[in-house]
Amino acid sequence: MLGLQYLHQELGIIHRDLKPDNIMINERPLMAKIIDFGTCKDLTTDTAPHTSYVSTRWYRSPECILRSHHYNTSADIFAAGCIMGELYLQNPVFPGTSELDQLEKIFKLLGTPRRDQWKDGYRLAEQREIKLQDYPKK
Repeated sequence: MLGLQYLHQELGIIHRDLKPDNIMINERPLMAKIIDFGTCKDLTTDTAPHTSYVSTRWYRSPECILRSHHYNTSADIFAAGCIMGELYLQNPVFPGTSELDQLEKIFKLLGTPRRDQWKDGYRLAEQREIKLQDYPKK
């Protein structure tokens, strides 16, 4: 999390492909390092809309699953949460088999956001003719 904070706040970079394979662990001294910056985006110089297809599906935030061009560092934070959950459970938290299955797995566990909480997400879903199922939080 400190590495992400540094990337986001100090460097102004979104990693966009955070997953367990892109975190290296050194045992002596105990240290975690974020690697593979091939898909990162520098927010300090590039203000153009972002690429809509990023990151490995199981760690992708809902707005990225819906192919938003306007996401931010919260996409990396979502991926970090997925990684932490996977470390705890010893299995991926949201192992979707497709983008639609991925959204369903996320919302079944976390609950579907209300339209007034996530207007952009509902707009993106409607553009792709996706009906978001209403699941309660668990």
